[in-house]
Parts: sequence; C-alpha cells; structure tokens
Amino acid sequence: MENRDCRFSYSDFDDSLIVSCKDDKENVKDRFNFGNFIFNLTGRGKIVGIQVLNASEVLQDYNIKSNLSDLKNVSLITGQKENCLFVALVLMFKNQEAKIPITLMSMPPIAN
Repeated sequence: MENRDCRFSYSDFDDSLIVSCKDDKENVKDRFNFGNFIFNLTGRGKIVGIQVLNASEVLQDYNIKSNLSDLKNVSLITGQKENCLFVALVLMFKNQEAKIPITLMSMPPIAN
C-alpha cells in the first residue's frame, strides 16, 4: 500500500473536492469516472488525483459528519491485490479523521 499526502481544494459553489498527489515530474494522461469520483492517471496508470463530485453527499453516504470547510489535510492510499485496486481518501478534519474506501475491480497492474 502506498500512502501519500496531497494538496486539496474544496469549492462549495459546485460542491467539488479536488485532491492532487502529483509530483512535479508526473503528468496526467488519462481520466476515468467511477460514480461521484473522477480519477486522474499518469501514462503508467498511477492514480495521482481524484475529484469528488457532490462531495457533501458523498461524506453523508460514508457517515462522515464533518463539514468540508473544516478539512485540514487529505492523504491518498492506493494498493493492489490480484485484479482489485484499492483506493482510500483519508480526510483529516478539526475534530475527526475519516476514510472513504473505494474498491475498483478488474484493473490492470499499476506502476508505483
């Protein structure tokens, strides 16, 4: 499993949380949608960013009671076992740490 601290921004105008874990030398080459999540990938298939659409609703779906305006830090955890890719956003709020796990099936191997 790989755990990376990320930059993030939240827009209450369109209720969108954008998380970027991209290094300066990495470029986004592809994107794919999975429900309310848009994943940004490098040319080697590494996930370097996620946009969460309807972010407030997503937090409610995961029983996260904190307000996105109180978000202090975000990290991204990725891992792969066989044909499953596991992704989790770890959200650190003023008074709570919360995890949003996302399991993606039938993915080709990713580069680390």
